[in-house]
Amino acid sequence: MSWEVFIGVIGNPILAYWVQAVGSIASIWGAFAVGRSQQKSQSIEAAKAARDRTDSLVAVVESAASFIEVLGTFVQKKPHPYLFKEHWKLVNRQWLESSVFSLSHLPAHELGSGELVRGYFGIFGGVKDISRLIDGALSSDAFKEQEFECMYFEVLKQVRIVESNWFHFKQALPK
Repeated sequence: MSWEVFIGVIGNPILAYWVQAVGSIASIWGAFAVGRSQQKSQSIEAAKAARDRTDSLVAVVESAASFIEVLGTFVQKKPHPYLFKEHWKLVNRQWLESSVFSLSHLPAHELGSGELVRGYFGIFGGVKDISRLIDGALSSDAFKEQEFECMYFEVLKQVRIVESNWFHFKQALPK
């Protein structure tokens, strides 16, 4: 008798409709779950890509700020103009030019916050001023000693500005 009941239930067309309805609902739910999982995965990947991009932008700013700190230490010693020129030709000119180039091509709007953008512009402005001051002293022909004394003083002011902006820039970075 149990077989007859089983065959009767299976042979019922209403059961086929119910099985199809439940299967349709299950497939819709499964598609929704897969879509949600893919969306979450894409969101995580996008956030990671944004963090990596910000990290690389910050590295450019950090490199420039670190170089300026080193340059400031050198300038603070007030080397003889000849020594400064030689050191400039061998090492520092390339570093400063590279810093200016890299900073000038950095998309500041992608840094992520107003504080970071303001810090970036303070650092970039200081680096550009340092470059201008050094170029002016190196191209001067008269009164080398006095020209370099003045340049050292002005460069050190810009170094302090860069250091201050770098400090505030680091404080504004997301934790």
